[in-house]
Amino acid sequence: MRDKIALVAGASSGIGAATAEMLAREGVIVAAVARRADRLAALVQRIEAAGGRGAAFSADIAKESEATEVVERIRARYGRVDILVNSAGIVRPGAVESADPAHWREMIDINLLAAMYTSRAVLQDMRPRGDGHIVTVSSTAGRLVGTRHSGYVASKHAVNAFSEALRQEVAPFGIRVTIVEPGSTATEVADSVPNAEDRAVMSQHINKEGTMQAEDVAGAILYALRQPSNVNVREIWLAPTSALR
Repeated sequence: MRDKIALVAGASSGIGAATAEMLAREGVIVAAVARRADRLAALVQRIEAAGGRGAAFSADIAKESEATEVVERIRARYGRVDILVNSAGIVRPGAVESADPAHWREMIDINLLAAMYTSRAVLQDMRPRGDGHIVTVSSTAGRLVGTRHSGYVASKHAVNAFSEALRQEVAPFGIRVTIVEPGSTATEVADSVPNAEDRAVMSQHINKEGTMQAEDVAGAILYALRQPSNVNVREIWLAPTSALR
């Protein structure tokens, strides 16, 4: 994997940041993408301090124009994108009857459309080369359904469907597609939940004893990426050992 170029979206925190640092330790050149420029700068500093290589590319990939443009910027700097890791995501809990439709749109934009935009953009050089790997972080919510998370599970079910359709389209051209579906993982995802009560409940859920860490999910991503080019790990479903669903 050394010297491959990896675009890691959602790299400012959580699974994205952990994946970026883990890939850099493998000798991968990391193009870190997120909205928070200060967080990206700190990430790149950590990568370089550990002897890795990386660069920050601030962008809001939930906007089609910015997603396309940031891929072009990375391609202009490095010549290509070998690996795309889509790890940007948010959660907005709420019952259907009382949900704010703006929160639904926000989850669709960030959880689903951002991954669709970046995937489309990187194919512009992956397909002619006949090589590349697209990994999208979904969730166990892409398989399971729970109350007060209708918008979130809808976005993650859609992510799974999109990823499988994409895999079937690009497999004949030597491009691999993987979805990684983690269960409860300790990240900052609860911090942005607007409702204080929902925020507290989610924070307690993802930080309880036995919860996975972002590095655990990053390790699953690395496993898929390490496979030889004739092997595509289509799907990884992982959850805390204590989880019943």
